[in-house]
Amino acid sequence: MATYYIEFWRGRERVGKFESDEFSSPDEARQHIDGMLGEITLDSWVEDWTGCRFEVATSDGETVFSVPVLTAMSAIARRRSH
Repeated sequence: MATYYIEFWRGRERVGKFESDEFSSPDEARQHIDGMLGEITLDSWVEDWTGCRFEVATSDGETVFSVPVLTAMSAIARRRSH
């Protein structure tokens, strides 16, 4: 069984890897990212999220998919406004 991790990237630099969180599927990791993005959008402080993304990767370092922060935040905002 593969293990998946969430990584946070700012441009070409990996800022963090959430090693404490191991996920058994990419979907499980995606749901966790959605939750983290939801919290970010509720926070009152402003950060330049340009070029930032979350990536779900295997324990071997292979990226399964990438979630651009600005794109995901826009989708969350659109869902909340409806």
